[in-house]
Amino acid sequence: MKIVSIFEFSKESLFAVKYEGEDLDSLEILQEQWSDVAFLREFFKKYKKDYESYYPKAKLSKIVLQTIEDADALFELLYKMAEDRTGKSLADYFKPLENREKEKIYPLQALKAYGPQSNSFLRIYAIRYGSSFVITGGAIKLTHQMADRPHTKLELHKLEWVKKYLQEDGETPEFVYLDLDNDE
Repeated sequence: MKIVSIFEFSKESLFAVKYEGEDLDSLEILQEQWSDVAFLREFFKKYKKDYESYYPKAKLSKIVLQTIEDADALFELLYKMAEDRTGKSLADYFKPLENREKEKIYPLQALKAYGPQSNSFLRIYAIRYGSSFVITGGAIKLTHQMADRPHTKLELHKLEWVKKYLQEDGETPEFVYLDLDNDE
C-alpha cells in the first residue's frame, strides 16, 4: 500500500491510497467507475431494490445519468477544495463516518464526504491524518448501514486497513509525492 498525493498544489493536504496490485489510486478508481455507463448499469441492476427504495419510479437510465452528473460535481468540488493549501475547506467537507461523532475531531478518524446533489448516494471515504486527508475509497451507498452490502462493507474494511497502516508503531507510512519538476 502506498499513499500518493493527488494534486501538486495540494500535496500536503489530500492523498489517496494506491492499493497493492492496483494501477490507479483509490480516487482515480472512483472517477473511472462513476463515469462508466456500463459499470453503473450493472451496479444498479444488481442493487435494483436498493435504488428503488431511494427513487421508486426512476428509470435505470435516469439513475445512471444522475450518478454521473453527481460524481462530476463531487470531483469538481473536491478539486476546488484541494486548492486551499490550508486544508480548511477539506476539513469542513469531510464529516465523521459515525454521525454520533459529528462534533468530535481526533487523529485517524474515519470520514465521509457526500456528493453535492441533495439526497446523494455517492460517498468518498477518508482517514484524517494530521491536517491531511487520505482517501481510502468510496461507494454508491443505497442502504442505511454500510455492513448491509458487500461493496460498502469492503469500504469499512479499507478504512480499518489504512488506519492500521498509518498507526503502525515504528513504521513510517510510505507517502509518494508528485514531482512535476522531474523530467524523468
